[in-house]
Amino acid sequence: MPLRSVAFLPALALALAACAASEPTEVRGPMPIVGWSNGGDIQVVHVDTCNGDPVAAVVETDATVTITVTSTKRNPGDACLDVLKVPLGADLGDRDVIDGVTGEAPPGIEG
Repeated sequence: MPLRSVAFLPALALALAACAASEPTEVRGPMPIVGWSNGGDIQVVHVDTCNGDPVAAVVETDATVTITVTSTKRNPGDACLDVLKVPLGADLGDRDVIDGVTGEAPPGIEG
Protein backbone atom coordinates (compact mmCIF):
# COMPACT_ATOMS: atom_id res chain seq x y z
CA MET A 1 0.00 0.00 0.00
CA PRO A 2 2.58 2.64 0.89
CA LEU A 3 4.35 2.17 -2.47
CA ARG A 4 1.16 2.95 -4.41
CA SER A 5 0.62 6.10 -2.33
CA VAL A 6 4.16 7.30 -3.00
CA ALA A 7 3.82 6.56 -6.74
CA PHE A 8 0.58 8.55 -6.83
CA LEU A 9 2.10 11.71 -5.29
CA PRO A 10 4.18 12.81 -8.33
CA ALA A 11 1.13 12.43 -10.61
CA LEU A 12 -0.98 14.46 -8.18
CA ALA A 13 1.68 17.18 -7.93
CA LEU A 14 1.89 17.37 -11.73
CA ALA A 15 -1.90 17.64 -12.06
CA LEU A 16 -2.07 20.41 -9.44
CA ALA A 17 0.75 22.33 -11.12
CA ALA A 18 -1.05 22.12 -14.48
CA CYS A 19 -4.25 23.48 -12.93
CA ALA A 20 -2.42 26.35 -11.26
CA ALA A 21 -0.66 27.29 -14.50
CA SER A 22 -3.96 27.44 -16.41
CA GLU A 23 -5.64 29.81 -13.95
CA PRO A 24 -6.22 33.24 -15.51
CA THR A 25 -4.13 36.11 -14.28
CA GLU A 26 -6.38 38.91 -13.08
CA VAL A 27 -5.16 42.46 -13.47
CA ARG A 28 -7.19 45.49 -12.42
CA GLY A 29 -6.65 48.69 -14.33
CA PRO A 30 -7.85 50.91 -17.16
CA MET A 31 -9.57 48.92 -19.91
CA PRO A 32 -10.39 50.10 -23.44
CA ILE A 33 -14.01 50.41 -24.50
CA VAL A 34 -14.92 47.85 -27.17
CA GLY A 35 -18.29 49.42 -28.00
CA TRP A 36 -20.82 52.01 -26.89
CA SER A 37 -24.27 53.28 -27.73
CA ASN A 38 -25.99 56.62 -27.14
CA GLY A 39 -28.89 56.70 -24.75
CA GLY A 40 -29.18 60.49 -24.45
CA ASP A 41 -28.01 61.17 -20.91
CA ILE A 42 -27.08 57.49 -20.38
CA GLN A 43 -24.23 55.99 -22.40
CA VAL A 44 -24.07 52.20 -22.65
CA VAL A 45 -20.43 51.08 -22.63
CA HIS A 46 -19.03 47.58 -23.28
CA VAL A 47 -15.63 46.28 -22.09
CA ASP A 48 -14.18 42.78 -22.54
CA THR A 49 -13.45 42.09 -18.89
CA CYS A 50 -15.93 39.27 -18.12
CA ASN A 51 -17.48 40.05 -14.72
CA GLY A 52 -14.57 42.31 -13.87
CA ASP A 53 -16.57 44.74 -11.68
CA PRO A 54 -16.03 47.70 -14.02
CA VAL A 55 -16.45 51.32 -12.93
CA ALA A 56 -16.47 54.38 -15.16
CA ALA A 57 -15.18 57.90 -14.64
CA VAL A 58 -16.62 60.63 -16.87
CA VAL A 59 -15.27 64.04 -17.83
CA GLU A 60 -17.71 66.21 -19.79
CA THR A 61 -16.95 69.35 -21.79
CA ASP A 62 -18.99 71.27 -24.35
CA ALA A 63 -17.33 69.26 -27.16
CA THR A 64 -16.53 65.83 -25.68
CA VAL A 65 -17.49 63.18 -23.16
CA THR A 66 -14.47 61.19 -22.04
CA ILE A 67 -15.26 57.85 -20.39
CA THR A 68 -12.49 55.93 -18.64
CA VAL A 69 -13.31 52.39 -17.49
CA THR A 70 -11.36 50.59 -14.78
CA SER A 71 -12.01 46.87 -14.40
CA THR A 72 -10.42 43.51 -13.71
CA LYS A 73 -9.47 41.61 -16.87
CA ARG A 74 -10.74 38.04 -16.71
CA ASN A 75 -10.92 35.24 -19.23
CA PRO A 76 -12.65 34.53 -21.63
CA GLY A 77 -12.38 38.22 -22.53
CA ASP A 78 -14.48 39.38 -25.47
CA ALA A 79 -16.62 36.22 -25.25
CA CYS A 80 -18.00 37.72 -22.03
CA LEU A 81 -18.51 41.49 -22.13
CA ASP A 82 -19.33 43.71 -19.17
CA VAL A 83 -21.92 46.40 -19.87
CA LEU A 84 -22.05 49.69 -17.97
CA LYS A 85 -24.76 52.33 -18.05
CA VAL A 86 -22.86 55.57 -17.61
CA PRO A 87 -24.99 58.58 -16.60
CA LEU A 88 -24.09 62.00 -18.02
CA GLY A 89 -24.85 65.43 -16.64
CA ALA A 90 -26.70 66.27 -19.87
CA ASP A 91 -27.72 64.57 -23.12
CA LEU A 92 -24.79 63.65 -25.34
CA GLY A 93 -26.12 65.77 -28.20
CA ASP A 94 -23.40 66.58 -30.76
CA ARG A 95 -20.52 65.88 -28.38
CA ASP A 96 -17.93 63.24 -29.25
CA VAL A 97 -17.41 60.22 -27.00
CA ILE A 98 -13.74 59.56 -26.24
CA ASP A 99 -12.26 56.45 -24.62
CA GLY A 100 -10.11 57.74 -21.77
CA VAL A 101 -7.74 54.77 -22.17
CA THR A 102 -7.02 55.08 -25.90
CA GLY A 103 -7.74 58.79 -26.37
CA GLU A 104 -9.83 57.90 -29.43
CA ALA A 105 -13.51 57.47 -30.25
CA PRO A 106 -14.59 53.92 -29.33
CA PRO A 107 -16.53 51.89 -31.89
CA GLY A 108 -20.29 52.36 -31.82
CA ILE A 109 -22.73 49.50 -31.37
CA GLU A 110 -25.82 49.47 -33.52
CA GLY A 111 -29.15 48.31 -32.27
